[in-house]
Amino acid sequence: MGTAPMPAAVVGPMMLAEFLLHGWDLARAVGAPYDVAEELGRSTLAAVQPLVGMGREGGWYGPEVDVPADAPAFDRTLGLTGRDPAWRP
Repeated sequence: MGTAPMPAAVVGPMMLAEFLLHGWDLARAVGAPYDVAEELGRSTLAAVQPLVGMGREGGWYGPEVDVPADAPAFDRTLGLTGRDPAWRP
């Protein structure tokens, strides 16, 4: 990742989160549907949870958006990263 060697087990989940989160950003911006399977949402949530503090400090993530605890995993991931799952353009 960049110039620092990192294990694939670290980089893989980070890239999964990047692709899904920015895919959601783009889909929302253009008004396109964006469905994430629950299992994939759980994997993305697991990838994001350990990075939340660093992500906020680095400016990658905004302040947490409250999302119900029983919401789909990807919606909870969106909330953790400062995105409102209900946002529409």
